[in-house]
Amino acid sequence: MAESDIPNWLNSSFFETALRSGGYGPNVTVTSSEIGRATAVGENYASDIFRAKLQVTLDGRRSTLSLIVKSLPEKGEMAKVNILFCVMLHVRDNVAC
Repeated sequence: MAESDIPNWLNSSFFETALRSGGYGPNVTVTSSEIGRATAVGENYASDIFRAKLQVTLDGRRSTLSLIVKSLPEKGEMAKVNILFCVMLHVRDNVAC
């Protein structure tokens, strides 16, 4: 996987902010990360999906976390039509199965 395929914002700072706001508390620190695509470019239509394997420390304990990140494509035609991504998120958050 080419490193250029990974958005610049998808970094340790992003994951620390997400983990802290997601309930891991203010002391979580990402010590290393491996990030790659979870699907091929264009395979998921209106979004890019990435897989992250994180090494974190929390209150002196080390742990490994595996996360999936779904984001708006930064390149290609779908990046120009972000309304589809917004609709997809709305449906995920508001429509019960």
